[in-house]
Amino acid sequence: MTTLTAEQIANLEIKHFIFHVVHHGEQAPGLFDEVSLDGFEDFFIERIKETLRGNKFDFTAVSQVRATLNKWEAKKLSFVDMSKDLARHFHGLGDKRNTPGVLIVMLLTSGAQPFYSLVKYDSSRVVAFARKGAKAVLQEINQNFTDSPKALQKSALISLSEKSHNIAIIDVQKRAGISDIFKKFLGVERSREEAELTKTLLKAVKQTVSLHTETLPSALGYKAADTVRAIAEKQNDFNEAVFFDQFFGAAGDEQVRETFRAQLEKNGLAGEVFTYVPEALPVGALTRLRTREGITVHIAAGAEQWYEINPEGTEIIIRTEHLDYL
Repeated sequence: MTTLTAEQIANLEIKHFIFHVVHHGEQAPGLFDEVSLDGFEDFFIERIKETLRGNKFDFTAVSQVRATLNKWEAKKLSFVDMSKDLARHFHGLGDKRNTPGVLIVMLLTSGAQPFYSLVKYDSSRVVAFARKGAKAVLQEINQNFTDSPKALQKSALISLSEKSHNIAIIDVQKRAGISDIFKKFLGVERSREEAELTKTLLKAVKQTVSLHTETLPSALGYKAADTVRAIAEKQNDFNEAVFFDQFFGAAGDEQVRETFRAQLEKNGLAGEVFTYVPEALPVGALTRLRTREGITVHIAAGAEQWYEINPEGTEIIIRTEHLDYL
């Protein structure tokens, strides 16, 4: 899904809204014909904004959700009937492990562009109180919406106008991917393989370092591949904030952080959380160095012990048993 601009996000409007009760232990979902949203638009818009930085997926050719949305767009179904079909489909995939909640179906627009939002909201146990004179009376509320990230279990923002990368998904159950039930429901596959995402991360890192050669330690540049691979081998999943601190350390000021985010955006990694594939990264790759004066140095894999670069990146010392002219 193409990343929305700040203006598009600010102009998001909910045109249709309804929800149905799912996974509540009954044979069929609890269906509604109408839900009044009066006064609560902003609450749900904020929940939708959280999905914008989700992982990117594409529909498969046999996606039942896409087929249902297409029927609505072709005016073969009313919005309410379309939402009920989606609720029946999702409810039918549940089992006793699933928490009771609701499936929210929304049609949004930003300017002329339509989006669909499908949200599984878990019911949370909430204890409220009412004041009666000097006495407080407690009351348990089981059917509720909260702004807790844990309550918003699964969320998909869909654009049918995009040819690829048309779904942004956040699944709390599996943040680095998607849970089996949500994958089956939506009929989706990840837009890019995790090996490709891992290699693209290294590219974004190198681009960031190259834009801050004046302030970053030179070792971050010529050891970038080795450092990223070491992080990938120790950590299961890529998380932007954690990775930034691990790679850049104390040298990663706010300017570097902004550049890194911009490079992630440029390379289609903004909001992505994925499982590293260390094998996709080069091992002991040839290191290429070039001075401002135009001198190029190629250092073969395994020769790290024979050279040394000072912290300022202004001097390189090469030790050798013999110097050969090529």
